[in-house]
Amino acid sequence: MSVRCDVVLSPSETLPEARCWLVIDILRATTTMCAYFDGGGKRLYPAESIEEAFTLRDKLAEEGNAPLLMGERNSLPPPGFDLGNSPLELLAAAPATRPDAVMATTNGTRALLKAASSGAKVYPVCARNANATLRAALGAGERIGILCAGLYGRPALDDTACAGLLAEQLLGMGAVLDDGAKMALSVWRAGMRNLPALLGESVHGGRLLSLGFAPDMAYAAEIDASSSVLVLGKEMGLPCIVSGITPAP
Repeated sequence: MSVRCDVVLSPSETLPEARCWLVIDILRATTTMCAYFDGGGKRLYPAESIEEAFTLRDKLAEEGNAPLLMGERNSLPPPGFDLGNSPLELLAAAPATRPDAVMATTNGTRALLKAASSGAKVYPVCARNANATLRAALGAGERIGILCAGLYGRPALDDTACAGLLAEQLLGMGAVLDDGAKMALSVWRAGMRNLPALLGESVHGGRLLSLGFAPDMAYAAEIDASSSVLVLGKEMGLPCIVSGITPAP
């Protein structure tokens, strides 16, 4: 049975049928999610808006938890949030001491929830956990979809380049690429597989550099530095990301 892969370049597009969705927001939501679990976090609840994040935080607090509230609007922490969307700031805050977190971002959490609405299995992915996630996704079925969070509903160079990296790895695993995946692969190869440069050339990357987040950019550009496989499921009836899957060797 051959595995087929397609890439959707922004959440504004209609999602085709897929057995699982890999959702990318490399700058920085899914990179920060990966850092949260690498740092010892246990459960991460994505929210579509700032208001929903506060409501969800309060609901979890009523259950006896004290969730970490993190995310961004226009790349910066919203008022009242514990942290922004920086993976390095998150790791410095010792996420192992806060086993529950709520996150709301401009693009990434919305893309995750859109993919979840399809009913397929959803894996948050970034460059750091690319290969581990792909090996887990290969067991989910014969059609793998990759959804780029993009920027304000439009395609973005940073996520498209990361999708091309994933497509190239899947091609090496014997997958067949549909047109969207071939387009992302072309971007990746045209950029000479230089992820730091591609991230820096993107509109979003340029904004992060101007705000002083160059260390976050370097962290996000590290390929296959993590073995964490993240899956979006349900906890207490709420969308919740957990880790712990060990991909096949």
